[in-house]
Amino acid sequence: MLNWQLAMKWLHIVPASVALALLANACQSPAPLPKPQAPPELAQEVHKPPAPAAPVKTAKSKEMPQEVVSKAPIERTLPESLIAAPAKDLASRSIDYGTTLSSRAANSKLMNSWQYRRTRQGHIVGFEFSNHGGNQILTPRRDATKNQFFTRDFQFRFDDRARQDIHLMISDWVASRDRSFRLSELMHRLMHFFPRSYLPAIVNAGDNNIVTLPTGEEVRFDAVTKEIRGGVFTESPVDLSPDRTDRKYPTVSYQGQGVLVRADARGADPRLGTTATISAGTPPSGCDKPGGCRQCEVPSKELWEQAGAVRFKFQTDQEFDRYLTARCGFGLPRLGKEFAVTAP
Repeated sequence: MLNWQLAMKWLHIVPASVALALLANACQSPAPLPKPQAPPELAQEVHKPPAPAAPVKTAKSKEMPQEVVSKAPIERTLPESLIAAPAKDLASRSIDYGTTLSSRAANSKLMNSWQYRRTRQGHIVGFEFSNHGGNQILTPRRDATKNQFFTRDFQFRFDDRARQDIHLMISDWVASRDRSFRLSELMHRLMHFFPRSYLPAIVNAGDNNIVTLPTGEEVRFDAVTKEIRGGVFTESPVDLSPDRTDRKYPTVSYQGQGVLVRADARGADPRLGTTATISAGTPPSGCDKPGGCRQCEVPSKELWEQAGAVRFKFQTDQEFDRYLTARCGFGLPRLGKEFAVTAP
């Protein structure tokens, strides 16, 4: 049987769907588009009395009806759907083990579309969802009754609704050669997005769930399968190799205009004892540098505390911008004098 204290720690490192499945198994054994503008009115001759201008017809032209198409607004009534700035900069130095996970159905046809994390005070501090297979990204299906836990999990966290530690953890879980699923073989990718202008938000829009990133940029997920359908993320299929040493980390890439901090690890917290990659914007197509353009690698200990709650060290974007400029030779994107990429 799993040690209870170890299990509680994993509940806050790996996605809840993965951790809860392990516990059960062990006990048995972008910005809105502007509205189209109508064409300018025909100028009237000033030397004649004003009169309605008659349309000019030629053999090569036909009158076409003018239609103005407006984009229907998305209702953001759920608390995790509201777009808001961080409530503060500094997050607590300890993990709140009193948070609860609840399921949210986007509509009557989409059961358990995502889960949201809430504190005892009623504050939303995260949400998550999983691709359980049977699609182009993950061919085999998850079936807990058969001890098959194939998943690609997306876990957005913003503890204390603070700016300091907003992040996304993506985890791929695949069976090993003996068809067992082990925590030590979970493939993790951790991602931080800058500037941190907003708390992550999720909302349903018909067949899509739309996630707003801290930069204000958006990602569209299929509301049923949880495959990435558009926005500033791209993904490739989960690596199903039974050899854990050859298996690739989650192939989810950021194609936005902000700064990304990324760290990978197998069966462990990517923030501890690793090397992180920092990149600014989408890499230019003509880049010929071996390490990439506007990109640098740094030890994880420079970015995250290596004990306790393992928080990101830079509480404000101003602090991180100064570090970037000195360490990597580039800073955070700006719109005018403010750190910004876009406004949702």
